[in-house]
Amino acid sequence: MNEDKPDWYSRAKKAPFSDEKFTSEMKKNVHRSVIFTDSKPKRRKHLQVGFAGGLMLLIILIAFQLPFGREEPQRAGTLPPGTEETIRAQGVTDEGRLRVIAVGQEKITTLGAPSCFGIETDMSFTGNYSVQYSTNQVTNEVTTLGDLTFIQPTSAPVDMIRLPFQAADVFILAPQYRDCHGIQIYAFAVEHETGKAVQLRFQDESLVSYFSYYRPGTTPMVKDNKLVLESTEGPGGEGSPDYKPKRMYRLDLKQGIMEQAN
Repeated sequence: MNEDKPDWYSRAKKAPFSDEKFTSEMKKNVHRSVIFTDSKPKRRKHLQVGFAGGLMLLIILIAFQLPFGREEPQRAGTLPPGTEETIRAQGVTDEGRLRVIAVGQEKITTLGAPSCFGIETDMSFTGNYSVQYSTNQVTNEVTTLGDLTFIQPTSAPVDMIRLPFQAADVFILAPQYRDCHGIQIYAFAVEHETGKAVQLRFQDESLVSYFSYYRPGTTPMVKDNKLVLESTEGPGGEGSPDYKPKRMYRLDLKQGIMEQAN
């Protein structure tokens, strides 16, 4: 029966496909192919897990950072607009400091033209003010000055004039450094014995007021433990029978007044 088969059938048995075995190199190639094929899903799975984990970490970091970002300006000491402390005037004692602090917003302008009150570049500040005395980390409010106008060359705090009396230091506040006739002033006393600060009233005969004045170009001074203020020379001044070129005041701490002396 085999004799009936064609010649090519016998020759096929001797071909290289019949008894050929996998060589070692072929096995290595097949092994590499299987490993590479099987590892693709695992690598994709690892990448997906890593990506998801990184996304979750990013979300957690953002969630923690957002609140801190909103609080950071306050932690850094930045105050909301309008809450900064503005010191408009100050006076220094041996134990503490007297300050005039703006309450709320001030109206700030420049004069724009020269006048008796200043030159065109001088600054005007109008507002309400709290007078405070601070010593040994304790601050007490002395008084308030409402609707007061400062006119000064700069925005720097005005230095009050410190006058030494036997019982107290007296501070003279002149909100406006120039005037046509008389420079208006306020007075405050800090008692040596108690350290208490008070606003003083001026008593001129029957008139009592929280402010007085002195002539432009002069300076308040102390003589014989009395406050000396030079009077204005304007109309009603030297021509008046009651005109006094210099007015002298005694300090009465118990009543909180500067009483005019004869």
